[in-house]
Amino acid sequence: LVLFTAGAQESRRTALVIGNSAYKSSFLKNPANDAEDMAEALKQLGFNVKLYINADYRTMYNAVRSFGKELSRGGVGLFYYAGHGMQVDGANYLIPVGADIQEEDEVKFNALDANLVLSKMEKAGNRTNIVILDACRNNPFSRSFRSSSRGLAVIDAPSGSLMVYSTAPGSVAADGSGRNGVFTGAHVKHIRESGVDAEVMLREVRRDVMAETNNEQTPWTSSSLTGSFYFKRAKGTGVKNAGGKTSENAGSTLVTAGASAVPLNKSGSAGGQGTLFIKTDPPEAKVMVNG
Repeated sequence: LVLFTAGAQESRRTALVIGNSAYKSSFLKNPANDAEDMAEALKQLGFNVKLYINADYRTMYNAVRSFGKELSRGGVGLFYYAGHGMQVDGANYLIPVGADIQEEDEVKFNALDANLVLSKMEKAGNRTNIVILDACRNNPFSRSFRSSSRGLAVIDAPSGSLMVYSTAPGSVAADGSGRNGVFTGAHVKHIRESGVDAEVMLREVRRDVMAETNNEQTPWTSSSLTGSFYFKRAKGTGVKNAGGKTSENAGSTLVTAGASAVPLNKSGSAGGQGTLFIKTDPPEAKVMVNG
C-alpha cells in the first residue's frame, strides 16, 4: 500500500538567493554575508540553492529566469534578496551592482522589478511560494530624485505565497553592526528550529528584531498560504500505519505502509482487511491510495 498526500511535491525545494553589497555609491557591509549564511541554512534544510553575490542586472535577470524554469517542475520555491531596493510608482525594484541610475525614471530600466519573481511563481502554480526581501535600506539615489518613497511597497502575490519584508512598508532597515543585518541574523537563527510553522517562526524573528532595534524596525509579513509549511519538521512526525509503526519520507509526504493489518497474498495484492491511521500535515492534505 503506497500513500501519497497532496504535499508530495513539496519534498522538492528550490531557492534563489542574491546578496548585493559592492555598490560604488553606497556600499553595504552585510548583504553578501547575509546571502551566504541564508544559502547555507537553506541547503541544510533540503533546498537546492543557487547563490549569487554582487550580481549585475543581466545576472539577476537570468537567475530569475532560470529560477522560474526550476519552479515549473513543482515543489516549494523560495526567493531571498539582500541589498538596496526601492519603490517607484508603487513597484519594488531590486538594485543590481553597477546600476547607473541618475534619475527616478531610469530605475525601471536599470533595476530588477520584484514582480518578475512573482510572475514566475504565479506561472508555475505551485502550492507554496516564499519571498524574503531584506532590501528596505535607504535609497542610495534619493538626492537625485525629485520625490523618493521610503522603504518598499506591499505588493500583491500569487495565491499560496508568503511575503516577508525586513521592515514595515514605507520604513527602512539598518545594516547590522556584526556579520549579518539584524533581520537576516534573526532569521538564520530561527529558521533551523524543528517543528515550527514558518509563520510562527517569523513572529519569533519579528520579536528579536524589534528587541534589538528598540522597536525601530518591525519585520512585516503578508501571507496567502492555505496550509502549514515547516522549514524543518520535527522528528517523529511521519504517518503511523496500522501496526503502530511510523514511516517517514520527505516530511511525511510519501509513505509506504505494509502493516500486518493489510496482509498481502503471494501475488502481492491485498488479501485482508485492516485499519490504517493516517496523520497528514497540513491536516487538510488530501490522501490518494494506490494499491
